[in-house]
Amino acid sequence: MERRVHGVWRGTAAVRGGRTVLADSYQQAPLKVAKPFYAEDGTMVIYLMDASPGLLGGDRYEIACALGPGARLFLTTQSSCRLHPGAEEAESVLIQRFRVERGAVLEYFPDPVVPFAGSRHRGETVLEVAAGGVALVAETVTPGRWGMGEVFRFADLRLQTSIYCDGVWTAWDSLWIEPAGMPMGTAWGEFTHMATLWVVSDQLGEEEIELLREVTEAGEEEIYGGVSRLERGGCVLRALSRSVRPLQAWVYRVREVLRPRLIGSPAWPVRKSGSI
Repeated sequence: MERRVHGVWRGTAAVRGGRTVLADSYQQAPLKVAKPFYAEDGTMVIYLMDASPGLLGGDRYEIACALGPGARLFLTTQSSCRLHPGAEEAESVLIQRFRVERGAVLEYFPDPVVPFAGSRHRGETVLEVAAGGVALVAETVTPGRWGMGEVFRFADLRLQTSIYCDGVWTAWDSLWIEPAGMPMGTAWGEFTHMATLWVVSDQLGEEEIELLREVTEAGEEEIYGGVSRLERGGCVLRALSRSVRPLQAWVYRVREVLRPRLIGSPAWPVRKSGSI
C-alpha cells in the first residue's frame, strides 16, 4: 500500500552573533513550523505544527533537528499527536532524530500521543548528545479518546527510543502495547496514562537524582513513578497516572527543578492553550 502522506521537518539551530537562530529549515506538508520567538533567557522557541487531522494509517512523518555548539532550543507541538486507523490495517510511522552538540540545550516537550480505536502506529526516536550538551526529551502516551469510549481500543502501538551519549550507545527503550492481546490491568494496574522524560547531561549528579526522586514521590497520590540513572550521561524518569494532566504537571515540574542546575536559568511558562 502506498503511503498517504509523507510529512517532513528538518531544522538546524545555530548561534549567530551571540543569538540562537534557525540556520536552516525544510518542511514538507502537512508538517510546518511557525516563526521562532525567544524566551527571556534567549532560548529559541519553535512550535511544530501539523496541518492535518493527524496521522492516518499509511502516513509517515520524519522530524530531524540538529543543534550546533551553544544553541538553545525549546521545541514543542501545536497539539496532541492523533493517530487514526488506516485501510488494510496499515500503520502510521513517526521517525524523530535529534543531535545536540557541546554546550547546546534541547528541550523537546511535545503534546500527548492519542491513539484512536483501531489504529496501528510505530514511532522511533534517536537522541545523540555530545559531551557538554543537555537534552530534556518528554513523551506522554494516552489510552485513546476517553470521551468516545476508546480506552485501549487501538490495535498496536510501538515506540522505540535510542540514546547516545558522546557517541556511545547508552540506552534503548521499547514500548509495545497490543491491548487485545494483553491484560492492561496486569501491565499497568489501575493506571491508564504514561509519561517518560529522558534527561541527558554529563552534569547530572547524585544531588540532582535525589531531587528528581523527591519530585516524583511528591505526586504519589496521582502518579506512580520512578527514576533510573543511565550507565552514563543522565537518567530516565517514568510515571503512570489515571489522567494526562497530573503527568503534564509532573513533567513540567521536573523541568523547573532541573533547568537552573543544568542550564543555569529558571524555567519559564510555556505559552500554549491548556498547558500547565
